[in-house]
Amino acid sequence: MAEKLIFSIGPDGDVTVRSYDELQKWLEKERAQWAWLVRGDPKVDRHNIATNTQNQWDNLLKNIQNLENQGQPLEDARGHLAPLSDGPLLVSTTKKGTSVLDVRNAVGEPAAAFAFGFQTNQFNVQNAQNQEDLLGAILTVFPNLNDDADWHERLKRERANFKMATRSAIERVDKEASERIESNIELVERASGIARRIFDKKRERWKAVQLEWQKAADKAVQDIRATEAAYLEFMKLKAPVEYWEGKATEHETREGKARTLLYWYFPLTILAMLIAFGGAGWFLVSHPNTEATQAPIALYVVISGGLLLFSTIAFWIGRILTKLYLSEHHLRNDAEERAVMTTTYLALTSENAATDEDRQIVLNALFRATPDGIVKDDGPTDASLQGLIARMAAR
Repeated sequence: MAEKLIFSIGPDGDVTVRSYDELQKWLEKERAQWAWLVRGDPKVDRHNIATNTQNQWDNLLKNIQNLENQGQPLEDARGHLAPLSDGPLLVSTTKKGTSVLDVRNAVGEPAAAFAFGFQTNQFNVQNAQNQEDLLGAILTVFPNLNDDADWHERLKRERANFKMATRSAIERVDKEASERIESNIELVERASGIARRIFDKKRERWKAVQLEWQKAADKAVQDIRATEAAYLEFMKLKAPVEYWEGKATEHETREGKARTLLYWYFPLTILAMLIAFGGAGWFLVSHPNTEATQAPIALYVVISGGLLLFSTIAFWIGRILTKLYLSEHHLRNDAEERAVMTTTYLALTSENAATDEDRQIVLNALFRATPDGIVKDDGPTDASLQGLIARMAAR
């Protein structure tokens, strides 16, 4: 039984060959479809797409030739044919390959080269560097636009053919009229009338087709411009979104650390104050002011002053920690609001729902002065003696 190999070229079908010679002929014929991807050509190799593609074909053909020279079974070639089904190579008879070749025939090889990379997942829209790259991507996503690009040439050919046919008919009529002028006058007039009617019908049909083509072309241009405007607006505001999201995450981390510090500080401070006040009370009770043990008044003053100083410092530190926590909290909210505002504006822009006035409002809000985070009114009331004296003096 003759050897046979059936290999896949993707979701569009399979290819069957019965020898290495048939396989190599098929590969050479398929590679010829992509010969316009020339290595080093600045028109089609701006992103090294042509170089990579031709290198893949070289490696594939070389591997198949090595298998044949080594006398390996035809089935061993299956593993080397994987790039044709899910790799960086396209087959001209598949849907993706046909789409790229249609783009080439419609708008040229530079756009088709970018469409090739777009179909093989080597590029995305962000890799587009000029209008031809963007056109290749758009025609890949919307293949029906290729038909619009061919209408003008088809109408020109149809009009030229019609003119040639009309001219030929008129020449034949004139020739016959010169030979039989008197006998064929009525026939000539009838033929001329038919020709005029045909011409009028063709002209009306051509005008209708041209009008439809013009409408489709205008719509395609509007879609392309809208896509370009949305892409440019997205690239302008992408960096601010990432920046403010990063700032929000940074302030959220600091806020969590400050909150954790407050959770530990106040219980420990209260515990320390209880111990200090309890110890001072125990000391005072243990040293009563009796005739046997005269406790100096200065001792009470020192203990009272020390407790007052300790409580003042403790509340002062607690107030500073609370201000730091509220500062990070306010800064995080501000960064999140800016990120959400920018993202919302991008969504409105993509739907053509944002006006120039909306854009000015969003930009003013984004680039307003950032608060320094120092909270002046938030935080607990200063309960120290100095704070009380200062508030009383202010009144």
